[in-house]
Formats: sequence, C-alpha cells, structure tokens
Amino acid sequence: MYVIITKITPEFPLQVKLEWTIREVETPETIYYSVERSGSPAGPWTTIIEDLEDTYEYIDPLDTENINVMSLGRDIYYRIKAITPEPKEIYSASVNLDGQAELIIQAPIPISGYGVDANYQFELDPATGQAENPILPGERLRLLRRKIIRDEYILLRKFAGIEYYLLKRRHFGTRCPDCYDPTTRSVTKSSCKTCYGTSWSGGYFNPVLILGRRSTSQIQSAVSQQAKVDVNLPHIQFLDFPRIDEEDVLVEKSLNKRFLVKSRYFTFLKTIPVHQTISVSEFERQAIEYSIPVDLGGDSYA
Repeated sequence: MYVIITKITPEFPLQVKLEWTIREVETPETIYYSVERSGSPAGPWTTIIEDLEDTYEYIDPLDTENINVMSLGRDIYYRIKAITPEPKEIYSASVNLDGQAELIIQAPIPISGYGVDANYQFELDPATGQAENPILPGERLRLLRRKIIRDEYILLRKFAGIEYYLLKRRHFGTRCPDCYDPTTRSVTKSSCKTCYGTSWSGGYFNPVLILGRRSTSQIQSAVSQQAKVDVNLPHIQFLDFPRIDEEDVLVEKSLNKRFLVKSRYFTFLKTIPVHQTISVSEFERQAIEYSIPVDLGGDSYA
C-alpha cells in the first residue's frame, strides 16, 4: 500500500485543502490518517490532525497563532501518514503549495496505481490494438516529468553536480524570545543566535541535501558615493523540488561557503517545471549565518 496526495488547493482567505488516495491495498482494513505540516521537505514536521477515518480530504485552517497570509506567499509542505492495524506507518511523498511532489528518483517507484516505473512500456493487446491498462493524459505527463527529472538527476549526480544544503527560512512557528519585539513586529538584534535575524526561533528548518551546478555569473553594478562597484551574483541551477525562495540560505557542502538566495526563475519543458535557476550572493565569513549548525559530513549523493 502507498499514499498519494492527489490535490492541494490554497483557498481564500487563509486555508489549504488537501485530498489524497491510497493504492494497492491488499486487504480491507481500517486505516487512520494524520496530516503533517512543515516549511521544508526535511522537517521538522508538526502533526495538525490525526486519527482521521473514512475520509480522504482535510482542510487546514492555518489557525496557528503565528501563521499568516505571508506564509502562503512563501511555501508550506504537507505529507500524509497512514497507520494500519498491524500497526504500520506509511508516509506519502511531501507536496508543496504548487502541487509539486517529492520524487524518489534514485530508484523506480510505483506511479499512480500502475505499479510501474517511468521506463515501463505497456504492451498492446493484439485483439484490440489498445494497451491493457491505458495511461490517461495526466498520468502520461507525470511519467514524462519523472523521466526528465530522473535523467537530469543522473547527470548532476555523476558529472556536473555540486552538493548543497538548502536551509529553508522559517516563516511560521514560535517567535524569537530574545530579539523579537511584538510591538514593532521586528527584530532588535540582527546577529541573534536564537533566530539568526529571521524573528522565528531556530531561524531555519532542517537542511535538505540537494544537487546543483554553477552557471555563468551575473555581474551587477552598484554606484556608491565613493565609486562604482561590480557585484558578482553567481547562478546555480537545481531541479524543481524543493522550491527555493528568496532569503533561503544555501551551503556549499565541500567548502562550507554560504549564500543568500536573491532571486529565482523556472525553466519548463512541455509545461513541466524541470529546473529552477537561483541567483545568490555569498555571505561574509563573519556573518551570523555561518553559525547555523549544519552537519557537513552528513549523507552524500556520491
């Protein structure tokens, strides 16, 4: 059995509707569902509802004290946990507000109930000339996306990829107890080691290990009172998931160089988002972002 989030819909004024389904259920049994929310596909995850039964949808009212409409302007991730009587816990892939889902691209996985991987070719029935289990247009697009993403992933892993940790900036949770002023709704100390200048306790969600490749840098000129200054803004290309937002932090794993994300744009193939290209600026070594704990000896794609 596996769980798929089939639809995610942000709704006015401040709520998100989730719909999901289960596939390949071996025996009829009672299954309970929990809905979990985070600001990063790496967590930490917060359970917002549990013990749902006989339903495949839930509306998250986003009524947590410190979640507001600005949170929908960045990104929120959801996943569904199914608990069977054994008991056994089965998680869906995490999905963001754009409906982009985490793909396990290192190995073949079942796709939307067909139990096949992206390279599978359906055989035609000689009598009818039709596929025994025809792929619907939406399924075909998902299979095509998986094939494109998998090919790009292999290229990055074997040849052109550089390992980065993505630190998703917090935009909900608990406000910093040390430097957040609730009256002015601002931080009083940009070098705070509790929130790292974000105003949210912890500053950033758990790091996500991703692969990227450097491209031609963009040179921007800025004029000060003293002179004209050329600013080097490197460009780094990543796959489409997880989404990288402005003010997130990237850590180059091999050198521990840290970068602030300045802007992002997507590249599409046949309406399928494949790449996101990020413009970044490197932090100075004395910046507070270098004190964010990151295990640079962690998991590797090598």
